[in-house]
Amino acid sequence: MDSKSNACANSNELQTEPVSQQPNDSGFCLPVLSFFPTVAFLYLTYNFGLAAYRSRTNPWDLAFIISCYVELILLFLCMKQHENLTADSPSEQTDRLKIVVWILCTLLTFTFAWRISQIMPWYLNSIIWGMSASVILVGFYFFFLFNGDDEQLANKYSKFNSHDKEENGFCKLSLEEKV
Repeated sequence: MDSKSNACANSNELQTEPVSQQPNDSGFCLPVLSFFPTVAFLYLTYNFGLAAYRSRTNPWDLAFIISCYVELILLFLCMKQHENLTADSPSEQTDRLKIVVWILCTLLTFTFAWRISQIMPWYLNSIIWGMSASVILVGFYFFFLFNGDDEQLANKYSKFNSHDKEENGFCKLSLEEKV
């Protein structure tokens, strides 16, 4: 079993391709999947154009559509900026990014709650606004109050945040080899 782990370590040292070029479990290469954000953005923009055209006579509907589109685009930009952060990025930058993402999520949640509450009866509005407030408060907890020990425990179960190559799936052992 020790020779297998050494072979796994040696095979990871000999790799010259970046990790993003490795095939994932389904057999697809990750750069092939890199066009999906572009397709999602184009689809979002196309639907925004259609919805804006249909609601051009109603200013409140148009304001709702424009605000949702702008908030989603800003969230996509924040996600891209988060992807570009390195492990040695300043913590002030990540903290600012967390604040911006939380504010954008709050705006988007309240925008949808406002829109839905316009078509619901008054007794369901309290449920809608209560659910929206609970989502915002839970988001605030996980963005700003979540303890570092809890984060390490959560990352233990995430294959993307683990530093152990065997858990990441780059060199998986079968059940018989693990025993």
